[in-house]
Amino acid sequence: MSHPAPDTPPAEVTRDHYQTLRAEVERHARAYHELDAPEIPDDVYDRLVRELRAIEEAHPEWVGEATPTQQVGGAPSAAFQPVNHPTPMTSLDNVFDDEELAEWQEKLARALNLPPDYDGFTYTGELKIDGLSVNLYYVDGTLQWAATRGNGRVGEMVTEQVLTVPGLPRELPGLQGELEVRGEVYLSRADFADFNARAEELGTPLLKNPRNGAAGALRQKDPEVTRTRNLKAIFYALGKRDGIPTRTQAEVLTWLAAQGFPVSRYSETFTGLQAAADYHRRMTQQRAKFEFDADGTVLKLDSLALEAEAGFTSRAPRWAIAYKFPVEEVETVLESITVNVGRTGKLAPLAHLAPRLIEGSTVSKATLHNEDYIRDLDLRIGDTVVVRKSGGVIPQIMRVVPEKRPPDAVPYQFPTHCPECGHEVTRAEGDANTYCPNPACPAQQFERLRYFVSRGAMDVRGIGEKLIEQLLATGLVRDAADLYTLTAEQLAALERSGEKKAANILAQLEASKTRPLWRLLNALGMNHVGERNAQALAHAFGTLDALLAATPEQIEAVPGMGGTIAQSVTAALTDPSMQDLIRRLRERGLNPVEETAPRGDALAGLSFVLTGALSRPRDEIKARLEAAGARVTGSVTKKTSYLVAGEEAGSKLDRARELGIAVLDEAGLGALLAERGVVSGEW
Repeated sequence: MSHPAPDTPPAEVTRDHYQTLRAEVERHARAYHELDAPEIPDDVYDRLVRELRAIEEAHPEWVGEATPTQQVGGAPSAAFQPVNHPTPMTSLDNVFDDEELAEWQEKLARALNLPPDYDGFTYTGELKIDGLSVNLYYVDGTLQWAATRGNGRVGEMVTEQVLTVPGLPRELPGLQGELEVRGEVYLSRADFADFNARAEELGTPLLKNPRNGAAGALRQKDPEVTRTRNLKAIFYALGKRDGIPTRTQAEVLTWLAAQGFPVSRYSETFTGLQAAADYHRRMTQQRAKFEFDADGTVLKLDSLALEAEAGFTSRAPRWAIAYKFPVEEVETVLESITVNVGRTGKLAPLAHLAPRLIEGSTVSKATLHNEDYIRDLDLRIGDTVVVRKSGGVIPQIMRVVPEKRPPDAVPYQFPTHCPECGHEVTRAEGDANTYCPNPACPAQQFERLRYFVSRGAMDVRGIGEKLIEQLLATGLVRDAADLYTLTAEQLAALERSGEKKAANILAQLEASKTRPLWRLLNALGMNHVGERNAQALAHAFGTLDALLAATPEQIEAVPGMGGTIAQSVTAALTDPSMQDLIRRLRERGLNPVEETAPRGDALAGLSFVLTGALSRPRDEIKARLEAAGARVTGSVTKKTSYLVAGEEAGSKLDRARELGIAVLDEAGLGALLAERGVVSGEW
């Protein structure tokens, strides 16, 4: 993106720049939290978020609820049952040096009505492990479910996957009431290296880093696949904690260890800012010895009473802070540059480097972003470059070492034609990115199809990269609309397919025809429209026809949009090729579920749990219930009003019967909704 001059005050930044920056932050947040495919280092993302916050503080009138600075994590995957956390799982704010740490303590002191220079706080220091946050929920000492953090309020139920971590207790004898135990699931550096060594021998895809390895393992539908990753966990906090006799964070860690939960051996308790800074420095010096990736330390008020008094901001606790480790830099040699083409036609250059070990993993590639980035660095093949990475993500080339440049090195020439289809590339004025404008470009076709069927879009399981390659190579499919013309015979005839696999894919495609509208809007791949903006548009306009008829001004008026995004959406939806795609999708039966604003409180006060195989997508049923004021949770408790049970309902049905909870099949739910005036006619 094009940034203003570095010294431009936030108050003077234009709204278009704010909207573009916000869209960029949203894209990177989704890549990290939802796709497990980060594109930039943590510290670069942190700087973007800081810039966004500074602008929002200067222009509060631009800020909507959907801004990424107010969000936690990412949207839960539709592939797993959603579950509501009894208490939210928040993120942590960051500091990067001792001066910022001191500023944080001053704010904490003010929040507790103490003098700004107060330095008598006792802290517990812990490592910030780079894994995937999980929440284990117990009722009367029995584990009910385990879930990922998700967006902080709703996570993905991954109980059996989490229980592949050795030794986690299913029962906590003697406990009464509700309990949430929170921790981080991770893949050790050794297991990460072993996995990639085996993958390299077999020619299968490598893991990018341990964090993505852990996230991918927890999101395996088959727990036995998860088990092969040898995941581990560290637990460090309690959410809801009925009857747990702890007064300090140190006592929480001691109690967790006594119950059998693994806790960190690197935690310490100390008093004063200097002791906190010293702890952080000791951990920085030891970071290479950790069995896991860690990107900093976490400092928490030790007193739970003071924690409760300090409270939270909209997204983070005031009583805790993440102090990030300094970024490690190494020198290596730029061996070559390749250019990939994405679904929008964007040319994405990638540096291939002489392998070097950085922060516990071997680095051989780095993103180069765009033509300007390469030109500004004056990159040349054979250059010695300084590379860094933060938190184990894709590295970044920071600068060239000119005194080590080969005498025959020449400036890199960015492609003038698409490396995939040969079409002349284009670059709009003011846009840092270069594009292939050919919609028939094979690389774009592949990436558009891959995105369309992905879990954050139409969620068509069974159509992976290999199958997409076959469908394109055989000419059976050119774009997403063609997916809905496939026959069982065509699919069964493909390599590594068969009648059963073909039937499953066709069933998935059929089910996708009535996905919620926001999924289709996301799947269409419009610039600046990810899950959150797709949901905002679907909520505002309700139907696809209403959005297609909307003016740029009407789109801009949607909370979280803006001029840049509105123009981008309008341009995409009025493009003849997009209109043709939408027309053919509709002709082939795609009829997305309408999404409208909540219609009232017809089901207010009622709590529902969905379980078993249901004929409609769960997110559709959940949305209908919540729109009428109901609460939809992931576990059956005494407070549950109704269990909606499909086929193979399992343990939740047994639990509901034990507690005397009313059980409805889909017909019964339809009758209830009709009785309450939520629906008219057939459900």
